[in-house]
Amino acid sequence: MSMDEPAYFDMHCHLGFCEDAVQAARALAAAGVGAFSNTVTPVEFAEQRVALAGMGNVRTGAGLHPWWVGEYDVAANWDRLYGLVARTRFVGEVGLDFSPRHADTRKAQLDALACVAHACARTGDKVLSVHAVHAVDDVLDVLERASALGAMVGNACIIHWFSGTSDQLTRARRAGCHFSVNPRMLQSKRGRAYAQAIPVDRLLLETDEPASAGAPWSAARVRKLLEETLTQLAVLRGDDPAELRERIAQTSRTLLQQ
Repeated sequence: MSMDEPAYFDMHCHLGFCEDAVQAARALAAAGVGAFSNTVTPVEFAEQRVALAGMGNVRTGAGLHPWWVGEYDVAANWDRLYGLVARTRFVGEVGLDFSPRHADTRKAQLDALACVAHACARTGDKVLSVHAVHAVDDVLDVLERASALGAMVGNACIIHWFSGTSDQLTRARRAGCHFSVNPRMLQSKRGRAYAQAIPVDRLLLETDEPASAGAPWSAARVRKLLEETLTQLAVLRGDDPAELRERIAQTSRTLLQQ
């Protein structure tokens, strides 16, 4: 299956957490779903890139998730991380998480994201899926200082499951960011308000599943979650569901082109 065929796209998932990522990708193809599969460490990316190389409906991101930064010596591996990001078009999951549970790795997180941002700025034409928890301004500061955002470099930044403030949403919109929305985001009043405010040409769908290694997962459930999220978005925004689905699918196809 090519990226022209899927009706739905899961723009932030973790197929590496599935028992068999290749079988999962095939099941998604059979369900009419394309995917941006994020990894959480460079080691996982190296494995998944090889495993999923033949899957036309999946793109695999080079990631260093902020929850895993503490296990990675950024200073010792700066050149390796920079080179890894520079050589791939798809980057994720990367970002910052300054919630209390992860505050002790704040400096390492900032160093890792700075490395990623500079590689993206230098080479351009990247698609990034970004984690930003209690850290939206910090994420945008790092990306902007490195000149990793903007039309000049051709990078597309997707903030997955946006949970910042309304002012931060405005800032991210002005910076040209895309936003991937999942069912849990729409469970809150604030999340629903944000979903209405996102420009249609920067609106994407996601599941963020499986949530961890070994968690229950099925392609049928992914398709169902994407369909339900689309339906809820259409109601919130007052859009025709079929037209909104196609707009979101076309944006996703464009981002996932090799």
